Amino acid sequence: MNRSAAHAAQLNALLEQALDLDAEPRRDFLARLRDEAPGLHAELAELLALAEAPAPWLDPAQLDRRAAWSVLGSQDIGSEAGERIGPWRLLRRIGSGGMGSVFEVSREDGGFAQSAALKLIRADLATPGFFTHFERERQILASLNHPGVAHLLDGGRLADGRPYLVMEYVDGLRIDDWCDERRLDLDARLALVVQVAEALDHAHARRVVHRDLKPSNIVVTGDGVVKLLDFGIAKVLHSDAAAAPLQQTATQLFTPDYATPEQLRGEPSDVYSDVYQLGLLLYELACGQRAQQPADLSAAALERAICLDDPPLPSAAAAASPPQIAAKIGGLAPAALARRLRSDLDLIVMKALRKQPSRRYASVRDLVDDLRRWQHHRPVRARPETLRYRTARFVRRHAWAVAGVAVLFALTAAYALMATLQAREIARQRDLAQTEVRKAQQVKSLVLRLFEGADPERGAGAELSARELLDFGWQAIDAELDAQPEVQVELLTTVGETYRQLGSYDKAEPLFNRARELAQAHVQVPATARAAVLRGLGALTTTLGRFEEAEALLRQAEELFRQGGPSAQADLARTINDRGVLAQMRADYVGAEPLFRAALAQRRALFGERHRDVAETLAGLGNTLQVRGDYHAAEPFLRQSLALNRQLRPAGHPIIASSLAALAELERSLGHFAVAEALYREALADMSKSRGGEHVYTATLMNNLARVLKAQRKNDEAESLLLHALAIRRKQLGEQHPTVAMNLGDLGWVVEGAGKLDAAEGYYREALAHYAADHPWRSSAVFNLGSVLEKRGDLAGAERQYREALAAQREQYGAEHEVVGIDLRQLGVVLSKQGRKDEAQASLRQALQIFEKRLDADDPRIADALLALRGSLPDAPDSKAEALQLLRRAHAIRVKAYGSDDARTGELAAQLARVP
Repeated sequence: MNRSAAHAAQLNALLEQALDLDAEPRRDFLARLRDEAPGLHAELAELLALAEAPAPWLDPAQLDRRAAWSVLGSQDIGSEAGERIGPWRLLRRIGSGGMGSVFEVSREDGGFAQSAALKLIRADLATPGFFTHFERERQILASLNHPGVAHLLDGGRLADGRPYLVMEYVDGLRIDDWCDERRLDLDARLALVVQVAEALDHAHARRVVHRDLKPSNIVVTGDGVVKLLDFGIAKVLHSDAAAAPLQQTATQLFTPDYATPEQLRGEPSDVYSDVYQLGLLLYELACGQRAQQPADLSAAALERAICLDDPPLPSAAAAASPPQIAAKIGGLAPAALARRLRSDLDLIVMKALRKQPSRRYASVRDLVDDLRRWQHHRPVRARPETLRYRTARFVRRHAWAVAGVAVLFALTAAYALMATLQAREIARQRDLAQTEVRKAQQVKSLVLRLFEGADPERGAGAELSARELLDFGWQAIDAELDAQPEVQVELLTTVGETYRQLGSYDKAEPLFNRARELAQAHVQVPATARAAVLRGLGALTTTLGRFEEAEALLRQAEELFRQGGPSAQADLARTINDRGVLAQMRADYVGAEPLFRAALAQRRALFGERHRDVAETLAGLGNTLQVRGDYHAAEPFLRQSLALNRQLRPAGHPIIASSLAALAELERSLGHFAVAEALYREALADMSKSRGGEHVYTATLMNNLARVLKAQRKNDEAESLLLHALAIRRKQLGEQHPTVAMNLGDLGWVVEGAGKLDAAEGYYREALAHYAADHPWRSSAVFNLGSVLEKRGDLAGAERQYREALAAQREQYGAEHEVVGIDLRQLGVVLSKQGRKDEAQASLRQALQIFEKRLDADDPRIADALLALRGSLPDAPDSKAEALQLLRRAHAIRVKAYGSDDARTGELAAQLARVP
């Protein structure tokens, strides 16, 4: 029955209300509903009957050694031993799953013998939707190439249309049987879980989630190697809207004991779902029991166990387990096993099993990292890193040394400590109170004098900007602070930071330098105040492009904050975050990632999830992953950062604008230019209002919006924005700043697109003159100059530029980044123009392979690579079929990307029309 969304919501609410009632109140509730809404009553009664009906297929005894769906789907599919399917002969049935049966098969084709596993869909599920889904499974398996994933060997359809896959035959045992039969200890079991996680991480990097991770889908071979089976209900992340009905169907294919809350609710699954199921596996292998055990066999009890109730801690489950179960885990008794699991390992497992996906580990890599920390007795990230906790872990790692030092210290220092402690504490508290009183008085005076500028009689009769108010008030109070260096250092730092945020770098730097000199000259200035000066100056020099100086300043600040104890932890996390920003600015994205992850862990421990500082670091980490090309990992961080900033900051705040820009850059990288343009325009409007039209942050957004406009051939507006941004940067940052060089390079790219080759070459050469020889951004201008040379017909010069850019960008981004793919594509084009067809094809096929791994299937850059490869093929009869296939595929991509009426699409359509 087709129901409206409102009707479905009403029925769901009634069902929840009825399920919460005891028997007598529920009868009264249903009686009233029957009188008031007979139609709803009938539907609700049917749902209640289904919810409370026994479900014997959920019985753990029946699920013990097979998937639940094999009990439901035991219908014979009509294939027996001895039959042939293509070149494969069926030997024996080895299992049944949610989509059909699996047979051991042998290949007997032209003297070539090979054993494999053939998966054949069940006849009763062979609908058109399942055909589409099964073809997708085939493509997914083909994209995965990892020793921990069973490889795809072949695939096709039977004469009656049923599809099949042929996969690597894995001879081994289920992971739980392997562990139990060998009575593996906890460390050996965790090592197998790490192998599973590494295979999952490979799939996640290719935007694939498993969604049915369970012991029966994980086999361990005789030599201890883990193999993941059956990506049959996996999905490609971020699939298009047309696939939504298919996803809805696929969502229902799961094993109940290993289902995730989002699967049961019919919601899309993602990396967080695999983290959850990996947590279920970890729970079971660690304590010998399943985490999700419904109270009875009704569907309502299943939903409660999976979606609402947290399982017992693994240590509690182990303590209550029968001795024979615990004995399988390294021969331990229940109490001994519980002791090993208690505390940190409990926390790791329970974090993976949180019902809310965003509160789980962000990736399987993060889960593995915590497991390794636990194994080495280091602080885990699944709990707050308090000083007491970190100290306890240190003592455990160095127990004997700490004990010896403690005894020695106690014997030699006790008397002196007891004699002086009280007097010193009283004096310290007195001095601190006096300093705080003076500081409060000076802050009050500063605030009052700042706002005197808003009085028309004192402020020249006009409203003053924040910068003007600061100038007015600060000049009036600065002279009064000479006798109070502690107060003066803190206020100089505060005002310097305010000028930095306003973009007045010429006013900020002298204040920071004065504060630094005062802090060095007066020993009474606290270490944390000296650290704050260094941190502020480090952030400023990062913005100004003085990276070596900034690195030294931030490292000094970090060390001082580490000495500051618990009260300095927030400042320490901020400094680590600033070091991540510095690493980003230096294009050291590999170095930036661990800094942001460390800052994020500390800030979450200090503030929880809903905090502005957490949002800031989420954005930094997301930006880093995005630049490295790990888009599927970057997106949740960037979206969570934006959501937090919208919740915690007023509308139009500049930080919200920065979050919008970060998400826009991700969409641009994915080729979603219209979406990116809309996000950038919103961000630019907000930033212009909050920071002003001449701020360097505003210039950054202008530059990035121009890139999106250029990709959509809106060259005139792009050029105008870039010229404006260049003027701001030259004024605020100076001629030699690397963002000025980058801006010049982007200007060259835009005017080159408009056919102005002389102007483009001038911009590129000016950019190269501004960059340091080893600056990582320089390779982009090197590549772009090659493009101009190619258009001028200087193919040898273009080849030199492309090869130089390729070498630099391979080192910077890695061998499989799409930027490297672009370099390879253009190098192939130039080689083809020089008649070096074999070299050209090798380069172009590498480029195409990178694009197909990293980009969406309908990304226009794939079409460009296909056409370039077609142009490199020799004019021979045996190449015509491939050339036609490449042309057709490129045309289909451009139709989807640009539409049928676009000139780029029409060009290919005309070529296809001329094919005989």
